Amino acid sequence: MGPEWKIDPRLYLPYMTREAAREAVADNAVLLVPAATIEQHGDHGPLHTDIDNVLAVCLATAEEVDADVRCVVAAPVWFTISPFDPAQFPGSMRMREDVFKEALGDILESYLFGGFKKVAVVNGHGGGTEWQIPDLIFRLLRKESHLFPDRQIPPEAHVITFEWTALLEVFAQKELEEARGCLEGCTDWHGGDIETGMQLYLRPGLVDMAKAVPGDTMQPLEFAPWDIGHSWYYQYIIAEYWGAPSTPGEQATITGRPDLATAEAGKRVLDLAAKVTGRFVREWAGRSVCGLL
Repeated sequence: MGPEWKIDPRLYLPYMTREAAREAVADNAVLLVPAATIEQHGDHGPLHTDIDNVLAVCLATAEEVDADVRCVVAAPVWFTISPFDPAQFPGSMRMREDVFKEALGDILESYLFGGFKKVAVVNGHGGGTEWQIPDLIFRLLRKESHLFPDRQIPPEAHVITFEWTALLEVFAQKELEEARGCLEGCTDWHGGDIETGMQLYLRPGLVDMAKAVPGDTMQPLEFAPWDIGHSWYYQYIIAEYWGAPSTPGEQATITGRPDLATAEAGKRVLDLAAKVTGRFVREWAGRSVCGLL
């Protein structure tokens, strides 16, 4: 992946013909489904930051494993739950939880009934979806179909989900800190150095660094979420235990230091994400489906 990147048609399902899609299914390809949202990312960042970054992570992962594992990226799911009021931030999208879960369910069922046996929803947003998507997946793993109520989801199908930054926080914490430049005391919950840095690398013409001023800073607590990885990962340890009040910055509704973001750091984070996610894909691809609900 690189600046203003082009997508390899062999790795991207929407670019395939129906015959190419059948071949991917026949190859037992792992299917990555990027999911995020369209919402405000300060005065400096584009609205598509979350979904564009996670799409890039998925495509870079497919490239990373291509020599030994068939991995295909699905069309991104652009719209999910977002906390921002579109009346205050035009362009930010809102979706009701039940509508989101049903829509995503129909999308995933389409892939499963189409023959994909291993489907991973790669979350690039959060905002509550870290709880809502697993709830949907538990239903799919029970083989309950809403799309075709008279059918059962194929027994060999397996669906999972993970947030890509939380994956790095758990399995490559030191490397993530180094990739960010070891910014002591710097947090990125929304629109900070990680998200902005990746957009600087991927879409340099869309980021206005002249307007990238510090946002709010979350105060670290031992057991509470406070950084972009912790903001999702920690919630699974102590549910609904939130961080300390933040220190106000120059830019409201942004948490972190977008002014410290660089394209170089963004590339390092993307490369690390592809490497770690690639390790997971290789492991998963080699396993049989077992232990389903």
